Amino acid sequence: MALSFPMAGEPNTHGVGAGLNSSGVTAIGTQTFKRPSTAAPGQVDPVNMAGEWKNGGFSPQGQYVKAPEPKVKWETKAEIGCPGGGEVTSCTYAISVCQDRGGPGPLTYLYRRPEGSTGAWEFLGETCYPARDIPAMVPAGVPVPQPPPVPTLAQIQQAFRELPFAKPSVSVQPVGNKTLVNLPTYFAATWPADNTLAPGDISEPVQLLSWSVEFKIDEHSYNYAFGDGASTGATTSVGGTYPDGDIRHTYTTPIPAAQVHVDAKLTGQYRVNGGEWEDIDTIADLQDEPVATLAVLEAHARLYNN
Repeated sequence: MALSFPMAGEPNTHGVGAGLNSSGVTAIGTQTFKRPSTAAPGQVDPVNMAGEWKNGGFSPQGQYVKAPEPKVKWETKAEIGCPGGGEVTSCTYAISVCQDRGGPGPLTYLYRRPEGSTGAWEFLGETCYPARDIPAMVPAGVPVPQPPPVPTLAQIQQAFRELPFAKPSVSVQPVGNKTLVNLPTYFAATWPADNTLAPGDISEPVQLLSWSVEFKIDEHSYNYAFGDGASTGATTSVGGTYPDGDIRHTYTTPIPAAQVHVDAKLTGQYRVNGGEWEDIDTIADLQDEPVATLAVLEAHARLYNN
């Protein structure tokens, strides 16, 4: 529908501050628009007003006022950052990427769209600090969405350190827990064959919030203490027997009861619901490993008459 205005010089009977000047231009408040050629004299087509007529109106003083932008009510959602919309129950990427970025995780995506809309969600951003950043990313007055409950990497690491690990003992050669001064003695770490977890084992699934997590156990390091104040320091070797074993020690003085043991540290990997294995990036330092008592004897040469 067209709106009519008085011609230039005619009285304003419409109560609006607009009219055509002598050059055929319509003046509206402080804005000026050329009269479209399709409009009759004294009329202006709203479509040709660049949409202004649809988004504004006149004040009582006859000034054209653009309508204020409508206030949009937003709804928001938070999702765990799984590439390609992967299942949250198997998305270890959301944990591992935050491990690289130094955040507690999990990686969380935040979206918004007008309330009641069925249209596409607008991506607002991502964070590895969801507890800190999500409230700041949400528009004022909008409820803060909560991502699905998944464990943080710190919680997964803690669960790993609390697994029922086996504890290695030290086997010694010569056998019988006796050796001689100045004789190379060979040592090896031996893991018990029981229901505890040793290197190479995979744990039973552990339920952490919405994730079922398995752990694969790997060696990290060993430190062999020989009972005379000497030790190997951290090594990855499990030792061995004569002649190829690389953990060996030669005692220089007799010791009635040398307390020999190995301190072991374990690491490993984890996976969620049978997904890809990811490095756990933590260490379980075993405590109270068994101690073996070794008698270090001195050999004496004697001559006998036949």
